[in-house]
Order: sequence, then C-alpha cells, then structure tokens
Amino acid sequence: MSGKSQNIVLLVLFSLSVLSGIPFTEKEQNKAEEDKLRFEIILPNLYRLKDACNSYLLKSGSSAILIDAGSENISGQLKEIGVTKIDWILHTHYHRDQCLGDLKLKRMGSSIAIGRLEKNMLYPVDTISPFKISGRFLLNGTLTDSTFLNSTGTLPTKFLLNGALTDRGRKMEPFEKPGVDRELADGELFNWNQYSIRVINTPGHTEGSVSYLIEVGGKLICFTGDLLMKGGYVRDLYSMQWNYLENPGIDSSLISLQKIRVFEPDCILPSHGGMIDDPNEDIRLLTIRLKEVQKSLQFERAGRWNWSGFVQVSQHVVQDCGTTSQIIIAPDGEALMFDCGSEFTLNRLDVAKKMFGIKRIAIIIPSHWHYDHVDGIPAVADAEGTKIWVWEGLAEHLEFPERFITTCRTGRSIKADRVLSEGEEFIWGGYSFRVYHNPAHMEEQMGLSALIDGLKYFFIGDGSASNKDSHVRSALHCYNGISLATGLIKTAQSFYEADPYLCLPAHSNGFATFEDTREEFMNWAVETTDAIKALLPPAHPEMGYNPYWATFYPAKIKIKPGEKVRMALRLKNCSYGKITGKFRLKSHGNLNFDNEVREYDLAPGEIKDFSFFVKSAATASPGIYIITADILYDNEMFAEFPLGYLELEK
Repeated sequence: MSGKSQNIVLLVLFSLSVLSGIPFTEKEQNKAEEDKLRFEIILPNLYRLKDACNSYLLKSGSSAILIDAGSENISGQLKEIGVTKIDWILHTHYHRDQCLGDLKLKRMGSSIAIGRLEKNMLYPVDTISPFKISGRFLLNGTLTDSTFLNSTGTLPTKFLLNGALTDRGRKMEPFEKPGVDRELADGELFNWNQYSIRVINTPGHTEGSVSYLIEVGGKLICFTGDLLMKGGYVRDLYSMQWNYLENPGIDSSLISLQKIRVFEPDCILPSHGGMIDDPNEDIRLLTIRLKEVQKSLQFERAGRWNWSGFVQVSQHVVQDCGTTSQIIIAPDGEALMFDCGSEFTLNRLDVAKKMFGIKRIAIIIPSHWHYDHVDGIPAVADAEGTKIWVWEGLAEHLEFPERFITTCRTGRSIKADRVLSEGEEFIWGGYSFRVYHNPAHMEEQMGLSALIDGLKYFFIGDGSASNKDSHVRSALHCYNGISLATGLIKTAQSFYEADPYLCLPAHSNGFATFEDTREEFMNWAVETTDAIKALLPPAHPEMGYNPYWATFYPAKIKIKPGEKVRMALRLKNCSYGKITGKFRLKSHGNLNFDNEVREYDLAPGEIKDFSFFVKSAATASPGIYIITADILYDNEMFAEFPLGYLELEK
C-alpha cells in the first residue's frame, strides 16, 4: 500500500452515518467500531466525509471550516482528525442534504455563511414545526390566508406544506433553520486563517448557488455543490426548473460552468459523487449535454385565436379561450365538457348556452387534476345534474387529493360517476370517442379522441401544443410527476394512434396534424428523452427526472393528541435491476414511529408500500407536523427526501 493510501481512511457505509440508530448484530457492531473513522484525506488538511452529501473539511490547527454540513453526524467524528471546533460552515446552496447538521454545529459555536441570494432559505432560526394553523387548512397544503406562523411568528407568508414559497417554486430548504451569520457576494474573498477563499456565483442547481475556490497544498480546488457530477452529469433536472414549465437552471449552468473553467482548477469537489480530477473534460461533456437538452426544450406556443371568448371550431365543437374547457354539443343540445377549471363559472356557462344553444352540461371529463382543469366541476355538476367521467389513472387523485403531493393541486374531492379505462371506446351524443393515456404533462393525464362533424379531433389537455414553426412540442415540468421512460414517447405514440386532424390543447390554439407532423413529433420525443437521459447519472436517470419515486401515502392525514395512525412510505424501483436499501423515518415535531428503521428490496420496476404507525404525544400542541425519511437507495443517500404532513387537531 502506498503512503498516500495509508493516509486514506476507509469510508463507513452510509447506513452507519445518516441512518444512525439502526440496531446492529454483534458482527455489524464490531464492524461499525472498526470503520467509525469516516474521513478521507484528499490533500494535507483537506478531508471529505461522504454523508447526506459530500462534506469537505479544511483544517488549520485544531480548527476547521466545512464546505456544506451534511447530517449532524459529522460533529461526532471531529476528534478523530484532531479538530475541536468548526469555525465556519460555508454552504454552496440551501438544500436540506447540505444543511442538516447546521443547528447542532451552530450550538457548538460554528458560524454559517451562504450566498446572498439564498440567505432567506435558512431563516427563521430554529425549528418551524409544528406550524400553527391560521385559517382553514386545505388538502392541497395551503392555508386560506396563505400564512403559516411558527412560535416566533417570523415565517414568511405564502408558505406551502411541501416546503416551498409560492413565488419561488418548490424548495428543499431545511425544516430546522440555523440562520445566517454572513452573506457572501460574487467575487468576495473569504479569509480564514492562512486561507483565502474566493466566492463565485454559480446558479444552476439552484438560483443562488455559489462555488468556492481555494488553494490547498499547491493545488487549486473548486467546491461546486450540485452544479455538476463526475463524468459530466447533473444530479437532477427538477431542481433546475425554478419556474413552472421553464428551465432557467440549464441556461444558468452553462454560464456558471464557463466561469469555473476560466479559473482552471486542478480539481473539482462536488456535493455528490466522486472527485473530478479532469475539470475541463467534465465541463466540456456537461456543456454539450446541457445544450442538447436546452435545444430540445425551447418552446413557444403559437398562442390563442383570442384570449377571452368562445371559438366555434366546427358546428358542434367549441373551444373556450378564456378557460381550459372544450365543449362538445350533441344535436339535442346536451353537451360534454372536456375540462372545467376554476374560471369556468356558472355565469360563463350561461353565456355559452345562449351563444350555442346548449341545454345542459350532461358529462364532464377532466384531462388531469390541476385546479385550472377541475375546480369548476362541483358547481357545474350541482347546477346541471352533470355526471363526471374520469380516466382510471386519475380517479383516486381526484377523489382523494390529500393522499398525494405535487403541483397545482386542487383541494376539492371529486368522485367519478364512471371510470374510463385506457383504450376504452364509447359513443355519446351520436359521436364516437376513445380514451388515451397522454402523459407528457403528468403521469395522470388522458387525451380524448372523437369523430365530430366529419372531423377527427384529439382533445389533449396540457403539455403538448403547436409552436410558431407548426411543430408539435411538449413543455415539461418534473414536479408535475412525469416519467422519463414513457412520458414523451407515449404521448407522441398517442398522436399516431388517434390519427387526428384537429388537436385542441387547453392553453393555445387548436392545430392540424398530418403524418409528417406526427412523425416529426415522435422523432423530437425520442431525441429529447435521450438528451435528458444523457444529462442524468447513468445508474438511475429516472430518479433525477421524477421526484416522486419516494413519497408518503397518504401524504396528508389528520390526527388527535395521543392517537396512532397508519401511513406508508411508497418506494419505486426506477431501474432494470433489483434494488436493496434501508430507510429511517424522522419527524419534525412531537411524533413517534413504531418501526423507525427498515431494510427493503425492490424488484425491477416495482412500487411497494412500507407501512408504519405514527403516534402523536398526548401533550402535543395542535398544528401541522412534518414527517420525512433518510433513504439509502442503491448505496446512495437521499436525506430527508419525501415529505408527509400530519394535522394535529385539538
């Protein structure tokens, strides 16, 4: 063994770090004692700890600074390398896996610094659970007055239960907030003992991410957070989608990578994965991959015929350009609506009746569960005696919205009068229809083809539209819950099978399709899918695209003080091989689990529920409590990744 190798201390398995508290056999306990030294020496005085993320420790005497803190387990390992105090934690970004150890280290005397744009993500100080209930708690995770307050009353307004500010998109900020002692600006030099650390704004993975450039042992080292991974990949695409249906993180990453390249670092140390010892090559590869995805996802819809009124597309088909609805009118005046969102009011229905001779809305079929497609259903159904027909993949989401967490969720429970199956054909009003799975926008979306007025129609809801070059394209947002393996390609295939002449999307003009149109769309779908796969880690690209591979079921539940309720952690194997792992349930609040730590295995493609009981203390205060889990998945740790919510009632 070389001298350098002798200096490298073997890393302990993730399950001995973030998954602390797991009961071990005697053999495992002995192994834990042997492997308890978990720091790896990268250079003299520079160490790496593989934990919730890669935490890097720079030592000066008995003091040190950390680049990202990972979990709180790091504090118990410091004596092994002669460190008595962490002076500073420098964060690359605010995500939970970077910050879980902050509060414990802060109480031990550490100070915290982060890029200026992300300082607010680490406030208010200390825990924010349980949340006080202000107004009516809705099943979609919001309050009627959009306000959650903790015990100090300092939590920002518009706070969603999924850990997001409504004006910033979904976030992964820590639930236990450490506060910030210093805000860091682009180009600033952070001086600590003999080291001068340059701060570089490198947005991409998040809007306010920063990197740190340090000379250590004659080598120029760059700590880049989650900007890139070894091999020229990004860990996930969904974090880069700061805005709905947009990809600003891709554009920003391309600029950030070039900023890093200019400094010519000898080595890049990322937050996840291995050390990058050829920065130029990995930056080159990632730049190519990002540009391919950027090119594929550039999309500008052709727009509307008008933005407020009704358009009669043919004698018996009306598109409401002021909402997301399409109306199919039978010869007897009965009507079938495809989508009925929050803006389709009874007053608007009266206008449509007068304009087009509609007698009654007999049937409503929603394309998917976004509020702008379903929130108008109850009022119309009550007033008209309307029956609600729902595709089988959507039915549970509409009837029990509290069981799921995702974007644009309705808080209304809508029960199906009839459940439609994929490929089902039916006749209504003298017209023939067929149901399609159309999952570009989300996994739970359907399309509906019909032969009306001698024209073959395809009602497609959201996700796909014609751009200004008359090409069919789909706008993607990962947090809607979409599959990389099937989403785009299956949607393109549905266009082939429906063979429509006229397609009516919810948010833009109808458009005609022909054989060459559909072929071009399929080619784009395949190329875009391949480009996204190439951008993500090869072992599990689906996990970097769909954030719902790990969820709690139900996602939201009510509980009384001292009561015990059953929930489940639902895990999906997104790979073609068997997956084994371990998870540990955690709570932010006064809750206890009956089976906190579990090992699991998943067959290829398997989705499995792991049930557990959670109990609230008899003395627990009313409010919203958060549960989460650290998940070891194929030897990779996902710290506090899924979220569940318990509303504790008085």
